[in-house]
Amino acid sequence: MTERTAPPSETAHAVVTEQVAAFNAHDLERFLATYAQDTVVVGVTPEPIVGKDALRAFYGPRLATGDVHCTIDASVTYGERWVVAREIVTTSNGSGETIATFEVLGGVITRASMLKA
Repeated sequence: MTERTAPPSETAHAVVTEQVAAFNAHDLERFLATYAQDTVVVGVTPEPIVGKDALRAFYGPRLATGDVHCTIDASVTYGERWVVAREIVTTSNGSGETIATFEVLGGVITRASMLKA
């Protein structure tokens, strides 16, 4: 009997799910482990966040406060690497809806785009 391997789309979805779980646990190292070293994240700040060091600088203080939370209430996986999710992100300033697009290659997020409602 051969062992079943998860299709790439399940793997992409699992990486995004792990990223959200790490965010909600306020675990910076676990959160960063879901991203590629040269990842690019747009839509969170006026300029793109490029690389893990920049992600650490941006998300470190936010996760340290413990007042951030993200819920994905709908998501769709396209092809082998794209996940589009509707997120509700809550901070001390309230909640907001975000449409997030993630590209997952090699088991890590290489690009993410956040569109805030």
